[in-house]
Amino acid sequence: MLGLRCKVLFVAILFASVSWAQQPRWSASVPSVGAKGLHAIVLTPGLLGVSRADHGDLRLLDSAGNEVPYVLRSSKDVPSPEFITYPLIENTSYDKTTVVELERPDDRVLEDLSIWIRPLEDQKRLRVTGSDDRKQWYMVKDDHLVMQGAMGTPPLQVLMLHLPPTDYKYLRIQMNDSLTPPMQVLGVGHFQRALVEPRYVTSEKVEWSQRDSASFSVIRVRGPHRLLIDRLRYAVSDTGNYFRRCTLRTWSERAEGRGRKQHTVREERTIASFVMGSDRDHVADIRSVRLDSFDLVIDNGDDRPLRFTELELSAREQLMLAHLVPGMNYRITTGDASLGPPHYDMAHFEQPTPAGTITPGALEALPMEAAAAPLFDPSQWWIWAVIIALMAGMGWMAWRMLPKDPA
Repeated sequence: MLGLRCKVLFVAILFASVSWAQQPRWSASVPSVGAKGLHAIVLTPGLLGVSRADHGDLRLLDSAGNEVPYVLRSSKDVPSPEFITYPLIENTSYDKTTVVELERPDDRVLEDLSIWIRPLEDQKRLRVTGSDDRKQWYMVKDDHLVMQGAMGTPPLQVLMLHLPPTDYKYLRIQMNDSLTPPMQVLGVGHFQRALVEPRYVTSEKVEWSQRDSASFSVIRVRGPHRLLIDRLRYAVSDTGNYFRRCTLRTWSERAEGRGRKQHTVREERTIASFVMGSDRDHVADIRSVRLDSFDLVIDNGDDRPLRFTELELSAREQLMLAHLVPGMNYRITTGDASLGPPHYDMAHFEQPTPAGTITPGALEALPMEAAAAPLFDPSQWWIWAVIIALMAGMGWMAWRMLPKDPA
């Protein structure tokens, strides 16, 4: 029985550890809102920089410390349909027919038409004829049932009509209103894919200094904490022509060796390469990185160094959509390594247009709570003395339990 007790105590001493409380490390207050509803909170490069890459440690809390559900939306280069309308010659509702005439664009052979209508729930049969002089009309498509759909941003309700390739100068659409009331036609045209330019959010100001050598200039940038960086904007006082190759570099340190031979190794890493030119926008797009410091190295060749006057960092706009109420104080926290990505119901549904857009306040470092003192501190000499004594006692007891040879 004594041996079992010794073993239990021995295991307890070996595995006693500190129970560290997990908590967020950063916080930013959210401005109060004037109306109840969905709001878009613009996440700053600082908030995104100190959070994890998946942003799973972001939490929106109310005054009572309760979690407020949210969804994230980002600004990206995404194709968005744009509605291009054709000139309408006639758009008239008669007794049992709605007649719409249009002129075909000179540079386009029509293979489909989108008829933009006021929202409703109905179907229509129509006939399409074509003409080059608006006197003699020829059949293009007869007695066709068109289906409704929604396209574009914001969505437009349209009748989608497919045609055989048609190069008639004019087209006439006759919609059958004998069985159903007329539809209000707002326009006729087609959708073309267009790129929506992403929006960027400027970070807080960073400290930077310039050092010039024989062939290179180094812009050393220091931030107060990690920042998410997608774009770098600069300005120079030089008015002449220039063309310079640049690299964005950072570094890390790691320990090598053991004991007295241990030393620190400094490693440089190239993040991005680009060209600065007097005939280019003073902007460099780089892949998303999280950095608190880096060097911008400019190869001057045999030319004199450029004189930089401004340096600005920014990240692609990312929005936190959440339902907020007036009179409530909200804050965003991040940096808790124990948190997994949240799963809120609203992530499975399309959200309406936000009632307003707000930007959080400055990022604040939260004080870390002192950890509770461990029950057993392995660094204390007496702990090791107890462990050695227990091991000696267990060894002695094991020897006592060995069978003895009969005398």
